[in-house]
Amino acid sequence: MNALGWGLLLTVLLGGWAALDGAVQGGVPLVRALGGREDSRRRVVLATVAPLLLLGEVWLVAAAGVLVAAFGHAETLLWSAGYPFVVALLVAWVVRDAALWLRSRLAGPRWRERWDVVAQVASLAFPAAFGAIAGVAWVQLSVVGAQADGGSGAAQALAVGIPVVTAGLGVAAARVHGGLVVAARAPAALAVEARRRVRRALVPAAALATLAALAALAVAALGTASALVAAVLLVATAGLALAARFDLDRGVHRTGAVRGAGPVLAVVPVVATAAVVGPAVLALAAPPAVLHGLTWPVLGAFAAVLVAQAVSWRVLLRPLGPRTVVFL
Repeated sequence: MNALGWGLLLTVLLGGWAALDGAVQGGVPLVRALGGREDSRRRVVLATVAPLLLLGEVWLVAAAGVLVAAFGHAETLLWSAGYPFVVALLVAWVVRDAALWLRSRLAGPRWRERWDVVAQVASLAFPAAFGAIAGVAWVQLSVVGAQADGGSGAAQALAVGIPVVTAGLGVAAARVHGGLVVAARAPAALAVEARRRVRRALVPAAALATLAALAALAVAALGTASALVAAVLLVATAGLALAARFDLDRGVHRTGAVRGAGPVLAVVPVVATAAVVGPAVLALAAPPAVLHGLTWPVLGAFAAVLVAQAVSWRVLLRPLGPRTVVFL
C-alpha cells in the first residue's frame, strides 16, 4: 500500500472515531441537562451513548498508530507545534473515561453528581482539543506543503485564528451529533428535549462551519490548492445544518437533513483536514519499503477490528427498554 492508501486509511480511522466517540462527546454534556437531579433519568441519557464509548476509542488508538508508523515526520511536527492541545486532549480523554466509570462506584447522589460534572467538562474539552489540533495541522502542514513563509503576517494570523474556529466547530458538531443520538435512542419525553437542544445548536454549528470554510480559503491563498475542497465541504455542511434547523422548526425530525446533520458535522471536519494537509502529509510519509512492509499486518488487524465492531454494534446498540442494563 502506497502513501496515498495509508493517508486514506488514516482519514477513515479518524472519521470513524469522530462518528462514534463524537456521539459520546456530545451526549455526555446532556446527562445533567436532560436528567436534572434525578439519577435514574441521568443514567438513561447516559445509556443512550455509553455503548459507543469503547467502540469509538479503538479507532482513535488505531489512527494514532498509523500516524506514528506511516507519517512519523508529520506526527513530530504536530507534536511540537500543538503540544499543549495534544496534552489537553489526552487529559480530557482520561478524565472523561475515569468520570464515567467511577460515577456509579458509590451510591451517594453527591458522588454521582460531582462525577457527572467532571465528565461534562471533559467531554467539552475533548472535541475542543481535537479541533484545535486539526487547526494547528491546517496552518503548520499547509505552510510546509506550500513552502510558504511560516513567519509571515498572514501565517501568524492563521496560526491564532484557525485553531480557535476548528475547536469551536468540534464542540458544536459533537453537541449536534450527540444530541441526535440521544434523541434517537431515549424515551419520548427525553427525546423531545434532546431535539430541542439540537435545534438551538444547529445555527452556531453552521456559523462555525462557514468560518472554517473561510479559513480554508485563506489557507488556499497561501498556495495549498487542496484547501478549496475543504472549503466546499464545509460550506455544504453549513447548508445541511441550516436545512436541519428548518425541518426542526417545522416540527419534522425524521428528514434526511436532520438524520444526516449529526454524522456529517462530526466527520466533515476530519475530511476537510485531510483535504487541507493531505499533500504535505503524503510528502512526509515513511519510505515505500517501510510502508509496504507494514501493509498486510495493519490491514489484517483493521479487518479484525471491523468484525469486532460489527458484532459489538449488533449486541450493544438496541433500543432502550425497561430491562436495559445500565452499567455506568
